[in-house]
Amino acid sequence: MPEVVQLAGEKREKTQEVSAAEASSTTAFPRTSWSGSLSIGLVNIPVKAMLMTKDMRISFRMLHRSCKTAISFKRFCQEGEEVSLADIVYGYPLGNNRYAVLEKKEIEEARPESKSSISLDRFVNFFEIDPHYFEKTYLLLPDRSEEAYSLMREVMEKTAKAAIGRITFHTRERPVLVHYYRQALVATTMRYPEEVLDPQDYQAIRDLPRPQEKELELALQIVNSLSGELDLSAYHDRYKERIEGLVRSKMEGIVSFPEKKKSRSSAKSLMEALRLTAESLK
Repeated sequence: MPEVVQLAGEKREKTQEVSAAEASSTTAFPRTSWSGSLSIGLVNIPVKAMLMTKDMRISFRMLHRSCKTAISFKRFCQEGEEVSLADIVYGYPLGNNRYAVLEKKEIEEARPESKSSISLDRFVNFFEIDPHYFEKTYLLLPDRSEEAYSLMREVMEKTAKAAIGRITFHTRERPVLVHYYRQALVATTMRYPEEVLDPQDYQAIRDLPRPQEKELELALQIVNSLSGELDLSAYHDRYKERIEGLVRSKMEGIVSFPEKKKSRSSAKSLMEALRLTAESLK
């Protein structure tokens, strides 16, 4: 059996304890992240927003090997003194290792007011939007606004249009796109243009050579052989599965590590790699 520890101050009631397997199978709805309304002219649709995605990554807690207590981190300045939160100010970078010093209160006063409505300015073709600008998506639920919500959902489904506006979320203002998805309205916060890299700004991209005709022919053959319908359910977090398998085996008193696939010998050239890959798919 592996060593299992209960951290001080983190004990829960027995009725609240669930195993990792039970937790993964339990349908737990996320909390409301924002509540307000969609506003188009005089039309007002109260909604509640909850984050539509969930982070399923494995997270570990660092423990001290000898006493098994949690590791905590302290703040130290470069002079070696421990610093309390009350003694921290914030430096705005000016370049050349120079910073303008700001107080936390000054920063908070500069933040935009948290607004309880999304003012939608324009309808655009959803399928023409560059997905690289998408940030996070939130499910919008009607908040005693079923009739207006249903009407807007129907219009967006029939027109394939999305409405764009602004939202103040966690003290930060963002462009937001409200659109139809699987019988619901969802809101996707978007990045500003300056936050998305333009590949054409990089010389390494502009100087790429044109592929040889035979290379292109083989590459297209490979793509055609591997083409099919998109099925994301075929993909799993294999690292997460291996960690969970390792924990289960240790709980059962067995220490086993999953075998890693042997690395294949590499081809001597791009042309050879293309040829061998194309032949293996026949």
